[in-house]
Amino acid sequence: MNASYTEASEEFKKYIESGADENLKMLSQNELKGIELLATLKEDLSLEVKNAGNVINTPENQNGPVTDNTGVLYFSSLEGKTAKASAKDAKSGGEGKESKDEKKEEPKEESDFSLVYSSSYTEGKGWDKPAALGELINRVGYHTANVSFSKDGNTMYFTRTISDGGHMEESKVYVSTRTATDWSPALEVKGVNGDYLVRHPGEGELYGAKVLVFSANIPGGKGGFDLYYSNKISDTEFSAPVSLASLNTPGDDICPFMHEGSLFFSSDYWPGLGGFDIFKSKWNGSDWSTPENMGLPVNSSTDDLFYKLSPSGDRAYLTSNRPDAQSKSLKSKTCCDDIYFISKRKLVIDLTTVVIDEKKKPIKGATAQLIEFTGGKEGTAQSKTSSESNEISHLLDKDKAYKVVVTKDGYFPEEFSVNTVGIEKDQSIKKQVVLRVMPPESDVEIITINEPIRLNNIYYDFDDDKILPDAEKDLKVLKDLMDKYPDMVIELSSHTDSRGDDAYNEKLSQRRANSAKKFLLSKGIVSARIVAKGYGEEKILNQCTNGEDCTEEEHRFNRRSEFKIIAGPTSIEIKKEVLNKKSKPAKK
Repeated sequence: MNASYTEASEEFKKYIESGADENLKMLSQNELKGIELLATLKEDLSLEVKNAGNVINTPENQNGPVTDNTGVLYFSSLEGKTAKASAKDAKSGGEGKESKDEKKEEPKEESDFSLVYSSSYTEGKGWDKPAALGELINRVGYHTANVSFSKDGNTMYFTRTISDGGHMEESKVYVSTRTATDWSPALEVKGVNGDYLVRHPGEGELYGAKVLVFSANIPGGKGGFDLYYSNKISDTEFSAPVSLASLNTPGDDICPFMHEGSLFFSSDYWPGLGGFDIFKSKWNGSDWSTPENMGLPVNSSTDDLFYKLSPSGDRAYLTSNRPDAQSKSLKSKTCCDDIYFISKRKLVIDLTTVVIDEKKKPIKGATAQLIEFTGGKEGTAQSKTSSESNEISHLLDKDKAYKVVVTKDGYFPEEFSVNTVGIEKDQSIKKQVVLRVMPPESDVEIITINEPIRLNNIYYDFDDDKILPDAEKDLKVLKDLMDKYPDMVIELSSHTDSRGDDAYNEKLSQRRANSAKKFLLSKGIVSARIVAKGYGEEKILNQCTNGEDCTEEEHRFNRRSEFKIIAGPTSIEIKKEVLNKKSKPAKK
């Protein structure tokens, strides 16, 4: 459990104790259960979750991945240009997260509609460029999405949605059958559709008979969207919907998928890690088991949707807006949905770092940074903190060398090395680390590699890149540090507040970072030891994102410069009187 979850937990507890609005109190209790769940869930290190890559994923939303019996991947994407729709329309048609009472917006000319695409995989070449299905499926003027297949792969179900300004006015299930060369003209499924919104259809079996499972906002349900099933009468007709009452909640329960007696679905109400999580419930012939959270790495702190297994069951697919270096989002780290593939790792090498003190007592809340060596030099770093345990787990790659740096406030850092050269079978490695406590009166601050440190006196006027006079104090401290540690390489970063154009803010922050670097160069520091990076408004520290009403002081909190060690020593010492990393920004 990281710091943000811990802080959220305390806030929810305070709200519950306050005896405020009963509905919000119930929601807070549910969120608290999710936070407590995080402390007990162990990450399944045998699973590998990979971004589908830039051939499949684009800067906009991709949703509903599924493969047919031949291995062809089908999904929906916001790529088709059509008139009279807004970008929010497309999201509501394909993503599955919009509510039926979303406020209307004025439609925009020539915006994207969600279309169904397909792509084939070739060994050694990867995925083909996705091609949109023809107008027999992707009907002009509709958002087409939520594809699924019958067990034999010859029947395709999907939805067509009409929306206006983000408000879904109609969403119905359609069916098409495979022909010798293409798919047949789509027909509306009878019995399932009505004066409500129906989405996420998928074929399965209950009581030995074929059924269609789906989500819908049928009046009288438990929440916004609930889970339902209908018995199959013919290829195009099903019985009236029956609620999966034991699985439905006051929230949204969506994206059902049946496989060998289990139902997988996404919910924003059952205790989870944040946003929509994926759950699994087993059918015992007469009832469903209590939904089980699929845990990490299937779920994340963001939205995780559309979980489906391949026909053979050896691979799974999902949609998520989790932060990802491969994501090409134009907006933010968690803006837009990408498709991910989940598979079993061929080789699992896991490292468990056990942190204790000199009296052999466990130390909870320590952080372990796993630093990979590439070409003899320190490369990427992966940091993990375990608030509820003194054990921290990392997954290691084959034939690699690593350094692990363990830190905890109030203790001196320790480090050790580990390598996986020659390991050919699954292996678990356990390392015990003893941290020495700092004296309570210690005037020393420990700064570790990749730890961002705010330079509190380097601040900027709004829309300006000039360093104000007080900035020289912190820059001189940084210059002295670099003299003391001559092999230290730093990233010197600058951040703006959220006001103004995103692209302009990124350029402004880069100019600010360059200004700070220029000062250090003038004092004799070699250019190669400083990487100047402008992040713009990418890393806002408070609630003051685009469109939020904030005070000038709140905005100033986000306008900042930071430095972090990116190469050289894994930790350094500095007097607190010189630079205190816990101090608050100057009030200017």
